[in-house]
Order: sequence, then C-alpha cells, then structure tokens
Amino acid sequence: MKNIAYAGSFERLWQSEAEAENKLYNKLFCITFLLCNPAASIGFYLADDPFFSTLLYTHCISSSLIAVLLLLHHKKVITGQKMSFFTQLMLICFYTYLLAQPHKSYAQSCLNLTLGVIFTGLILRWPVRYALASSLLSIISYPAAIYFFAEPPAFKMFFAEGGVFLLIAQFLFPFVMKLSVGKDKREFYYRHNLQEQNIALEKQKTIAENATKAKSDFLSMMSHEIRTPLNGIVGIVHIMMDEDQNSKNRNELLTTLKFSSDHLMAVVNDVLDFSKINADHIQLDAFAFDPGLLFENLRKTFVPRADEKKISLIFDIDSKLPSHIISDSVRLNQIITNLIHNAIKFTETGYVKFTVREIAREEKTLLLHFTVEDTGIGIPVEEQPTIFESFTQVRQEDNENKGTGLGLAISKELLLLFKSEIFLKSEPGKGSVFSFEIQFPYLEEEVAVKPVPLKKIVTAIAFPQAKVLVADDNKINVTLATMLLKRKNILFEVAQNGKEAYELFLQGGFNLILMDLRMPVMDGFESTALIRKIDQNIPIIALTASAFKEEKDRIDASGFTGYLTKPFIPEDFYAYIFPFLGVQTAKVS
Repeated sequence: MKNIAYAGSFERLWQSEAEAENKLYNKLFCITFLLCNPAASIGFYLADDPFFSTLLYTHCISSSLIAVLLLLHHKKVITGQKMSFFTQLMLICFYTYLLAQPHKSYAQSCLNLTLGVIFTGLILRWPVRYALASSLLSIISYPAAIYFFAEPPAFKMFFAEGGVFLLIAQFLFPFVMKLSVGKDKREFYYRHNLQEQNIALEKQKTIAENATKAKSDFLSMMSHEIRTPLNGIVGIVHIMMDEDQNSKNRNELLTTLKFSSDHLMAVVNDVLDFSKINADHIQLDAFAFDPGLLFENLRKTFVPRADEKKISLIFDIDSKLPSHIISDSVRLNQIITNLIHNAIKFTETGYVKFTVREIAREEKTLLLHFTVEDTGIGIPVEEQPTIFESFTQVRQEDNENKGTGLGLAISKELLLLFKSEIFLKSEPGKGSVFSFEIQFPYLEEEVAVKPVPLKKIVTAIAFPQAKVLVADDNKINVTLATMLLKRKNILFEVAQNGKEAYELFLQGGFNLILMDLRMPVMDGFESTALIRKIDQNIPIIALTASAFKEEKDRIDASGFTGYLTKPFIPEDFYAYIFPFLGVQTAKVS
C-alpha cells in the first residue's frame, strides 16, 4: 500500500511537472495552427486552385475555435495538455472535411498534414493515450472521408500523392510520443529522487550539526560543572595536606569539601536520571503518602537556601487536601524540587512561591494544580520554546548561575509519566511561573504508608569476628573501603583482580566479598562465577559505578548477593554490609 501511495504521489508530481514544463509549447502549438492554417490557403490561391475559398473559410472557423480554447486555458478552465489535445482533435475533423472536398491535387494537403504530425511530435509531450487517440482518428477518418465522400479517383490519388507517408507518420506518432515522454519521465524521476535525497541529506546534515553543537555545548557545560567542584576538592585536599590547620580552618575546609562533593554528585545524578528516562528505565512506583508532610519537608529543605539569599519562601498549600494520595512521591518530590531549586537559584530579590490547589474531586480521584512562581530574572520569549530541552539554560550575560541544564528537561519527562505537561509564563526582569496539573487517586482513611527513607546514623551494637575480602584494582576505592573497615575493626584482605580474589577465597575464612566488576586479568563476573561453583552461600556484593538497569540485571543474574553503587557515603556502606556480617544495627534519624 505504501508503494502504491508513493507511485500515485510520484505520478501526480510528474503530471504537474509535465504541465508546467510544456505550458509554453502547448500554447505555441495552438497559436501556430491558429495563424498558419489560414495562411496555408495562400498557396492554393497562388496556384489558382478553386479549393482556396473552401480552405480559407474552413480554417477561419477552426482558428476561431482554437482562439476559444486558448481563452479557456487562460481562464484556467482547461490545462495546457487538454487545450492542445482538443485543438488536434478539432483540426482532424476539419482536415477530414477538407480532404472529402474536390481536389486537383492531394500533394500539398498531404505534405502539410505530414509536417503537422512531425511538428506535433517535436514540441508536444502528451500522455500516450492522447497520441494514440489522435493517430487512430486520423488513420480511420482521412481515408474513409475520401473513399465515401470524394470522387472515385480521389482515393487512389490521395495515396499516390503522399497519403501513404501521412498515414505512416500518424502510425509512428504514438511510438515517438511514448519514447519522448518516457525519456522525459525518466529524467524527472532521477531529478526527483536526487532532490529527495538532497533534502534527506540536508536534514541529516542539520541533525548532525545540531547534535554536534549539542554535544559541544554539553561537553563545555559538563566540563565546567565537573571541574568546578573537582577544583574545590583537589585544592582543599592539597591545602589540608600541606599546611597545619587549626580546628576552625579545618572545619571550614571540610565544609567546602563536602559542598563540592555534593555538587559533583548532583551533576552525576542529573545525567544518570536523564539517561534512564530517555531509555524508558523509569516507571512510577505508586503508594499512599501524606501530601502535607511531603510539602512541609520540601519547605524545610529550601528554607536555609532562601534565608541565605534573603528572599521570601512561601508555601501556599490547599488546606482541604485529603490525608493520603496515591502516587510516586519520590518522583513528584523530584519535579517540585527541580522547579523550586531553579526558582531560588535565579531569584536575587523578592520571593519564591509554591502553590497547590485542588481543582476538582471525584469519588476516587482528585485533580491538583501546582505552581512555582518567582520574581527572578525571567525568561525571554524567544528562549521559552527551548527552555525544556536538554542542557539548555537562560542565556543572560549577568547570569552567573550554572548547572547541568537538565532540571527542567527531567521535570518535563517525569511529568509525561504522570500523564501531565508543564506550562511556563515569564517576562524578563519580572520573574516566571511554572505550572502543571496531575490527577491522583486519594484516600481519606488512615492507611499503612510506605516509610520515607530517613537519614541514617548506623551504629554497630555487637561485632562478630568477621573477615572481608576486598577485590578492586583502583587504589582510591581500596583505600576508602579498607579505611571504613578499619574504623569498625573488621578484618580484611585485598585482591588486585578477579583471579587474586578467587585464589584468596580458596584459602577460606571470609564472611563477605566486596567485588569490583571491572578489573584486569579476570573481571568480577568471571571471578564470582568460579566462586559460586564452590560456595553458593557466601555473600558477594558487587561494587559498581553504573546506575543503569542493564548492569543491575546482569549483576542479579550472575550470582551476586547484591550491589552497592559507587560513590557511597560511610553510613550507607555500613548499613549495607553489616547485615551480611551478622552485625546488629541501630538507625537514628
């Protein structure tokens, strides 16, 4: 069906092209016969042929009708091809009438008609059906008119004085037209295909250029975003190593170091979140939660930053919200956090206001309207259509706020998962308003709520005599893991690759294996496969820097007990490994 549609489309294009290219020739054909047919009678006049008067009278009538056809074409009533075709059919009828009239000689008439066929074949490009209809009408009507209506010797005279050549020319006319039209059509086909390919190549070129620009912009932005916190981390580490610091200075440096590392982690998380969304690896996890508690926790999160910038942070929450709504609170929190974070970042004076209003409520669902309003720098109208694209930020010379440019893009994509979309109203210098609506199932009664993860301080209550095998080729990772183990007086041994890990495991005495996945000689997957052939029960924790689902699925299928994603903070490290070592833990919020 697609090929048929394409063929039909191409045929229409060809007809349009043929009509446009032959417009002048169709007019020239008609004007030529309009003028030349009456002029042809002059030859008969000079020869003192009594046929002159009949010929002149007939051709004056035919020229008048041709003029009518030209007028109809000019008024766009008929196409150029139809104009020339109707002219030809009309002339054949007049020629048939003239051939049936008494003649002294048919030589001049046959010569004129043969030249007319040649002229038509040279300048016109008709559909083959037009040429075939013209030839058949001529071949049948010319001899028939002479045979039935002229004097008996006229029939033989017609053939003897050029009629044979005229009929041969008429017979060949459709074949000549088919060859000519076929040649033109093939040329048009090649031009058309070449044009389509050029357009496609131009589109691909534009896409490639845009992709290259986006890549360049992204790398430039990421270079800034990663190097800035790294510069802080590297610089402060060197300062702390080179100088003796008093307690106050050391605490200030550590605070800056922590801020830089948190910023770097936020950049990495943004990129990973965006990659997972684009790969369709994020799905909403619906459970009941208290919306009032969620919004209050959000407010507390941003109060210090707003106070630091000396701007007002306003949370205007509808007081009639139900006690629990059912949705993915983590992703909803992420959307609102991105919007409020941006609003505070780009606002120097005034306020940032977060509003939640109930729009409609049914028996089991309600519609909530969210807005985040600020009095910040605003967004120019020409940049608003692209502000939700990846790695895009407001371009203002005085804008010193940087970031990955992924916050709004992530929020937009997450809202699509909620079957919603985000809207923007903004004016430079006067602030911005971001808004969206989401429909939630809700509950009024008390329910068992999925607990919100708390910040944990893990404390070991009882230590068994445990021993851990750390398999990692990266010295920094080994240093971090072993220092954390030393703090809790947990014994350990270190392997530089998967083969060493397997050989140390064979010596026995280990309660837990921390296995890096990417190592030389033998990677973590191969080493774990060998260990599992001997021991199915020993806990093997994969240490991975990948946050992608494919990697985690492979870990689950390769005999690992679990995985710990790098980088991790000490509390998370202890909370994860202690249960495998039989250590009782306490979690304090």
